[in-house]
Amino acid sequence: MKAAFLIEKNKIEIREIENPKIKNEDEVLVKIKSVGVCGSDIHYYKEGRIGDFIVKEPLILGHESSGIIEEVGKSVKDLKVGDRVAIEPGIPCRKCSYCKEGRYNLCADVKFFATPPINGTFCEYIVHPSDFLYKLPENISFDEATLIEPFSVGIHACNLINLRPGEKILISGLGPVGLLSGLSAKLNGAIVYGIEKNKKRIEIAEKIGFEYVFDTEKIEIKEIKNNIEEKFDVIFECSGNSFLIEETINWVKRGGRIVFIGMGTDFVNFNILKLTIDEIKISGIFRYANTYKKAISLLSKNRIDLKNFISKKFSLIDVKEALEYPIKNPDCIKVIVNP
Repeated sequence: MKAAFLIEKNKIEIREIENPKIKNEDEVLVKIKSVGVCGSDIHYYKEGRIGDFIVKEPLILGHESSGIIEEVGKSVKDLKVGDRVAIEPGIPCRKCSYCKEGRYNLCADVKFFATPPINGTFCEYIVHPSDFLYKLPENISFDEATLIEPFSVGIHACNLINLRPGEKILISGLGPVGLLSGLSAKLNGAIVYGIEKNKKRIEIAEKIGFEYVFDTEKIEIKEIKNNIEEKFDVIFECSGNSFLIEETINWVKRGGRIVFIGMGTDFVNFNILKLTIDEIKISGIFRYANTYKKAISLLSKNRIDLKNFISKKFSLIDVKEALEYPIKNPDCIKVIVNP
């Protein structure tokens, strides 16, 4: 099969490698149909690392994936050849305390696609455990199914803070995760606001039901607090921007909750005294756990059209161009690779 390898920073090589084979009875052979390009893929491509995760040998990127089943292991009962599936990219150890508590996203031994040294899905086939594959209904396409992964981040954030219907939430930074976190909040019954400067992203936010978006091309970040009539119950900070992070405490009401989703700045200045006096709760989230079935159900039952999120599609041999497209095109929301 063909696979796109990151050889070194800014260098992709298409190689012909052996097709993967089922080794365990609970595994499934999947033909990859669509893969979304994530910001982490671009970061590895440009920098060769994310924090302590360093690309030391050729690595296949890609983890937002969907496909069709071509072969099943002997013990697989709930999936069959021909089933269309969304692919959850992280396989935990299933033995540690976090896994047993259902918080497998915190498992220290998780094997996550496109996180060194684990290869991802910019390739034609993978073998994957059946319990991390989810049947797709007919009204979700392979391309749209790649967005189930980032949508799961938003669902996990809503679950983590027990977001309630009628609560006002502000989403800071409307990239794909910010937009989909806002969609998740809206489907939970929240009243959703946003902060963004890119007009294309603001346009999509309005289409999916955001109440209002503060356009930072028109208003200074520091001035947003003076333009809020009533402070927010919840803030989802999705940008990773230090200025936005520091301002979150001025947007949330007393007793409110702030959730840090976007990864960017390591350290910021934060008003701890205000945090204490106002009894503000702060949470971080890392990926997701037990969200894929809910994500698929929400998208299918509510007939959410995610086609507007897809900005451009590329073939497998053009993965390099796919990784560079969002950098060169600031209006890009999501790029899809079709192996």
